[in-house]
Amino acid sequence: MDYIETKHVAAELRNRLKAAFPGVKFSVRKGSGTASAWISVRWTDGPGAPDVEEITRPMQGAEFNGQDDRYESTGNTVTTTVNGREVTGQPLVDGITTHHDVSGDALKAAAALWSEAHDGADPAVTGHCGDLDVGGHTIGANYARTQVRQIAFAVVLPQRWAAAKEQAAAQAARPANAREEGDEGAEGLALQHTDEDGTTVTGTRLGDGAADVLKRHGFKWHRKNQYWYAPGSRDQQADTGFMDAVAADLRAENLTVTTAQPEPTPTA
Repeated sequence: MDYIETKHVAAELRNRLKAAFPGVKFSVRKGSGTASAWISVRWTDGPGAPDVEEITRPMQGAEFNGQDDRYESTGNTVTTTVNGREVTGQPLVDGITTHHDVSGDALKAAAALWSEAHDGADPAVTGHCGDLDVGGHTIGANYARTQVRQIAFAVVLPQRWAAAKEQAAAQAARPANAREEGDEGAEGLALQHTDEDGTTVTGTRLGDGAADVLKRHGFKWHRKNQYWYAPGSRDQQADTGFMDAVAADLRAENLTVTTAQPEPTPTA
Protein backbone atom coordinates (compact mmCIF):
# COMPACT_ATOMS: atom_id res chain seq x y z
CA MET A 1 0.00 0.00 0.00
CA ASP A 2 1.36 3.41 -0.98
CA TYR A 3 0.90 6.34 1.37
CA ILE A 4 0.30 9.96 0.33
CA GLU A 5 2.07 12.52 2.52
CA THR A 6 -0.06 15.14 4.22
CA LYS A 7 1.39 18.02 2.17
CA HIS A 8 0.44 16.29 -1.09
CA VAL A 9 -3.05 15.56 0.20
CA ALA A 10 -3.43 19.23 1.15
CA ALA A 11 -2.39 20.28 -2.37
CA GLU A 12 -4.88 17.86 -3.94
CA LEU A 13 -7.63 19.01 -1.58
CA ARG A 14 -6.97 22.62 -2.52
CA ASN A 15 -7.39 21.77 -6.20
CA ARG A 16 -10.59 19.83 -5.60
CA LEU A 17 -12.16 22.63 -3.57
CA LYS A 18 -11.26 25.16 -6.25
CA ALA A 19 -12.87 22.98 -8.91
CA ALA A 20 -15.98 22.23 -6.85
CA PHE A 21 -16.60 25.82 -5.69
CA PRO A 22 -15.33 28.26 -8.35
CA GLY A 23 -14.79 31.78 -7.08
CA VAL A 24 -14.56 30.80 -3.39
CA LYS A 25 -11.18 31.34 -1.75
CA PHE A 26 -10.12 28.52 0.57
CA SER A 27 -7.22 28.46 3.01
CA VAL A 28 -5.93 24.87 3.16
CA ARG A 29 -3.10 24.38 5.63
CA LYS A 30 -1.20 21.38 6.92
CA GLY A 31 -0.69 21.19 10.66
CA SER A 32 2.78 21.61 12.11
CA GLY A 33 4.67 19.76 14.85
CA THR A 34 2.62 17.04 16.54
CA ALA A 35 -0.39 18.04 14.43
CA SER A 36 1.42 17.33 11.15
CA ALA A 37 -1.17 14.71 10.15
CA TRP A 38 -3.99 17.27 10.29
CA ILE A 39 -5.30 19.70 7.69
CA SER A 40 -7.37 22.81 8.36
CA VAL A 41 -9.73 24.34 5.79
CA ARG A 42 -11.09 27.86 6.17
CA TRP A 43 -13.25 30.05 3.92
CA THR A 44 -15.60 33.05 4.05
CA ASP A 45 -19.26 33.01 2.90
CA GLY A 46 -19.81 30.71 -0.09
CA PRO A 47 -20.98 27.11 0.46
CA GLY A 48 -22.05 25.64 3.80
CA ALA A 49 -19.84 23.34 5.84
CA PRO A 50 -21.77 20.15 4.86
CA ASP A 51 -21.05 20.83 1.16
CA VAL A 52 -17.35 21.41 1.82
CA GLU A 53 -17.10 18.32 4.01
CA GLU A 54 -18.38 16.21 1.11
CA ILE A 55 -15.05 17.08 -0.51
CA THR A 56 -12.83 16.87 2.59
CA ARG A 57 -14.16 13.63 4.06
CA PRO A 58 -12.77 11.27 1.37
CA MET A 59 -9.33 12.86 1.86
CA GLN A 60 -9.03 11.68 5.47
CA GLY A 61 -7.00 8.53 5.98
CA ALA A 62 -7.80 7.85 9.65
CA GLU A 63 -10.31 8.86 12.29
CA PHE A 64 -10.29 8.76 16.07
CA ASN A 65 -12.15 5.97 17.87
CA GLY A 66 -12.99 7.45 21.26
CA GLN A 67 -14.21 4.15 22.66
CA ASP A 68 -10.88 2.42 22.07
CA ASP A 69 -8.81 5.62 22.33
CA ARG A 70 -7.00 5.10 19.05
CA TYR A 71 -7.00 6.10 15.40
CA GLU A 72 -8.45 3.70 12.85
CA SER A 73 -8.06 3.64 9.08
CA THR A 74 -10.98 4.98 7.05
CA GLY A 75 -10.04 2.86 4.06
CA ASN A 76 -9.99 5.95 1.85
CA THR A 77 -7.55 6.25 -1.02
CA VAL A 78 -6.53 9.40 -2.87
CA THR A 79 -5.18 9.78 -6.39
CA THR A 80 -2.95 12.79 -6.95
CA THR A 81 0.16 13.89 -8.82
CA VAL A 82 3.44 13.77 -6.91
CA ASN A 83 6.62 14.97 -8.62
CA GLY A 84 4.96 14.63 -12.01
CA ARG A 85 3.75 11.07 -11.38
CA GLU A 86 0.17 10.02 -10.70
CA VAL A 87 0.00 8.13 -7.40
CA THR A 88 -2.86 6.40 -5.61
CA GLY A 89 -2.56 5.60 -1.92
CA GLN A 90 -3.85 6.04 1.60
CA PRO A 91 -3.73 9.67 2.74
CA LEU A 92 -1.60 10.26 5.83
CA VAL A 93 -4.23 12.54 7.35
CA ASP A 94 -5.75 11.87 10.78
CA GLY A 95 -8.29 14.66 10.56
CA ILE A 96 -9.50 17.63 8.50
CA THR A 97 -11.09 20.55 10.33
CA THR A 98 -13.36 23.06 8.60
CA HIS A 99 -14.07 26.63 9.68
CA HIS A 100 -16.73 28.67 7.90
CA ASP A 101 -16.35 32.44 8.36
CA VAL A 102 -19.00 35.05 7.62
CA SER A 103 -18.22 38.40 6.01
CA GLY A 104 -19.17 41.77 7.45
CA ASP A 105 -21.51 42.31 4.51
CA ALA A 106 -23.45 39.12 5.28
CA LEU A 107 -23.62 40.02 8.98
CA LYS A 108 -25.01 43.42 8.06
CA ALA A 109 -27.75 41.77 5.99
CA ALA A 110 -28.51 39.39 8.86
CA ALA A 111 -28.71 42.27 11.32
CA ALA A 112 -31.25 43.96 9.06
CA LEU A 113 -33.40 40.80 9.08
CA TRP A 114 -33.12 40.57 12.86
CA SER A 115 -34.10 44.22 13.23
CA GLU A 116 -37.08 43.74 10.93
CA ALA A 117 -38.29 40.87 13.10
CA HIS A 118 -37.96 43.07 16.22
CA ASP A 119 -39.78 46.21 15.01
CA GLY A 120 -36.60 48.09 14.18
CA ALA A 121 -34.60 47.27 17.32
CA ASP A 122 -30.80 47.43 17.15
CA PRO A 123 -29.13 44.05 17.82
CA ALA A 124 -25.90 45.82 18.80
CA VAL A 125 -27.54 47.22 21.95
CA THR A 126 -30.02 44.42 22.66
CA GLY A 127 -29.40 41.65 25.17
CA HIS A 128 -31.00 38.22 25.41
CA CYS A 129 -33.98 37.53 23.14
CA GLY A 130 -36.51 34.76 22.67
CA ASP A 131 -37.12 32.55 19.64
CA LEU A 132 -37.85 34.18 16.30
CA ASP A 133 -38.68 33.04 12.78
CA VAL A 134 -36.63 34.42 9.89
CA GLY A 135 -37.13 33.22 6.34
CA GLY A 136 -38.81 30.04 7.52
CA HIS A 137 -35.99 29.22 9.94
CA THR A 138 -36.47 29.16 13.70
CA ILE A 139 -33.68 31.00 15.47
CA GLY A 140 -33.46 29.84 19.08
CA ALA A 141 -33.42 32.10 22.10
CA ASN A 142 -30.02 33.67 22.58
CA TYR A 143 -28.21 36.98 22.77
CA ALA A 144 -29.04 39.30 19.91
CA ARG A 145 -25.57 39.31 18.37
CA THR A 146 -25.47 35.52 18.45
CA GLN A 147 -28.86 35.37 16.76
CA VAL A 148 -27.56 37.68 14.03
CA ARG A 149 -24.73 35.22 13.28
CA GLN A 150 -27.22 32.36 13.29
CA ILE A 151 -29.38 34.23 10.78
CA ALA A 152 -26.32 34.83 8.62
CA PHE A 153 -25.52 31.11 8.47
CA ALA A 154 -29.10 29.84 8.28
CA VAL A 155 -30.64 32.39 5.91
CA VAL A 156 -28.30 34.94 4.32
CA LEU A 157 -25.40 32.74 3.23
CA PRO A 158 -27.56 29.90 1.81
CA GLN A 159 -29.59 32.42 -0.21
CA ARG A 160 -26.48 34.10 -1.56
CA TRP A 161 -24.79 30.81 -2.38
CA ALA A 162 -27.88 29.58 -4.22
CA ALA A 163 -27.94 32.83 -6.23
CA ALA A 164 -24.22 32.49 -7.00
CA LYS A 165 -24.72 28.94 -8.29
CA GLU A 166 -27.63 30.05 -10.47
CA GLN A 167 -25.49 32.84 -11.87
CA ALA A 168 -22.62 30.43 -12.57
CA ALA A 169 -25.00 28.00 -14.29
CA ALA A 170 -26.40 30.79 -16.44
CA GLN A 171 -22.89 31.87 -17.34
CA ALA A 172 -21.88 28.34 -18.28
CA ALA A 173 -24.97 28.01 -20.46
CA ARG A 174 -24.09 31.09 -22.51
CA PRO A 175 -22.34 30.65 -25.86
CA ALA A 176 -18.55 30.56 -25.61
CA ASN A 177 -18.14 33.66 -27.80
CA ALA A 178 -20.43 35.66 -25.52
CA ARG A 179 -18.39 34.65 -22.46
CA GLU A 180 -15.16 35.62 -24.20
CA GLU A 181 -16.51 39.11 -24.86
CA GLY A 182 -16.85 39.60 -21.08
CA ASP A 183 -19.71 38.97 -18.70
CA GLU A 184 -19.67 41.62 -16.03
CA GLY A 185 -18.90 40.31 -12.58
CA ALA A 186 -19.33 36.66 -13.53
CA GLU A 187 -16.92 35.45 -10.87
CA GLY A 188 -17.53 38.24 -8.39
CA LEU A 189 -15.31 40.84 -6.75
CA ALA A 190 -13.79 40.70 -3.27
CA LEU A 191 -13.69 43.94 -1.28
CA GLN A 192 -11.67 43.50 1.90
CA HIS A 193 -9.53 45.28 4.45
CA THR A 194 -6.39 43.98 6.15
CA ASP A 195 -3.70 45.75 8.14
CA GLU A 196 -1.05 44.57 5.69
CA ASP A 197 -2.71 45.62 2.41
CA GLY A 198 -5.31 48.13 3.54
CA THR A 199 -8.61 48.27 1.62
CA THR A 200 -8.38 46.31 -1.64
CA VAL A 201 -10.58 44.96 -4.42
CA THR A 202 -9.67 41.78 -6.30
CA GLY A 203 -11.38 39.81 -9.05
CA THR A 204 -11.92 42.65 -11.53
CA ARG A 205 -11.65 42.06 -15.25
CA LEU A 206 -10.94 44.36 -18.16
CA GLY A 207 -14.18 45.95 -19.31
CA ASP A 208 -16.35 44.74 -16.42
CA GLY A 209 -17.18 48.32 -15.35
CA ALA A 210 -15.45 48.15 -11.97
CA ALA A 211 -12.49 50.38 -12.86
CA ASP A 212 -14.54 53.56 -13.33
CA VAL A 213 -16.34 53.00 -10.01
CA LEU A 214 -13.13 52.35 -8.11
CA LYS A 215 -11.36 55.34 -9.62
CA ARG A 216 -14.24 57.57 -8.49
CA HIS A 217 -13.61 56.35 -4.94
CA GLY A 218 -9.87 57.07 -5.20
CA PHE A 219 -8.63 53.50 -5.74
CA LYS A 220 -5.42 52.90 -7.68
CA TRP A 221 -4.21 49.83 -9.58
CA HIS A 222 -1.29 47.90 -8.08
CA ARG A 223 0.55 46.43 -11.06
CA LYS A 224 2.74 44.07 -9.06
CA ASN A 225 0.00 42.57 -6.88
CA GLN A 226 -2.71 42.88 -9.55
CA TYR A 227 -5.41 44.45 -7.39
CA TRP A 228 -7.04 47.82 -6.70
CA TYR A 229 -6.13 49.53 -3.42
CA ALA A 230 -7.21 52.59 -1.46
CA PRO A 231 -4.13 54.79 -0.85
CA GLY A 232 -3.42 55.53 2.81
CA SER A 233 -5.57 52.67 4.15
CA ARG A 234 -2.67 50.45 5.28
CA ASP A 235 -2.24 50.01 9.04
CA GLN A 236 -5.52 51.85 9.54
CA GLN A 237 -8.86 50.69 10.91
CA ALA A 238 -11.35 49.60 8.27
CA ASP A 239 -13.60 52.48 7.16
CA THR A 240 -16.83 50.48 7.02
CA GLY A 241 -18.85 53.41 5.71
CA PHE A 242 -16.42 53.85 2.83
CA MET A 243 -16.44 50.13 2.06
CA ASP A 244 -20.25 49.98 2.11
CA ALA A 245 -20.41 52.91 -0.33
CA VAL A 246 -17.90 51.27 -2.67
CA ALA A 247 -19.78 47.94 -2.54
CA ALA A 248 -23.11 49.67 -3.23
CA ASP A 249 -21.75 51.49 -6.29
CA LEU A 250 -20.18 48.30 -7.65
CA ARG A 251 -23.45 46.41 -7.22
CA ALA A 252 -25.24 49.25 -9.01
CA GLU A 253 -23.14 48.24 -12.02
CA ASN A 254 -24.55 44.67 -11.74
CA LEU A 255 -21.31 43.36 -10.25
CA THR A 256 -21.27 40.67 -7.57
CA VAL A 257 -19.32 41.83 -4.51
CA THR A 258 -18.38 40.10 -1.27
CA THR A 259 -16.83 42.08 1.56
CA ALA A 260 -14.58 40.99 4.40
CA GLN A 261 -13.66 43.22 7.32
CA PRO A 262 -11.59 42.39 10.43
CA GLU A 263 -13.47 41.63 13.61
CA PRO A 264 -13.67 44.74 15.82
CA THR A 265 -11.36 44.75 18.83
CA PRO A 266 -13.44 44.38 22.03
CA THR A 267 -13.28 47.38 24.36
CA ALA A 268 -12.89 47.10 28.12
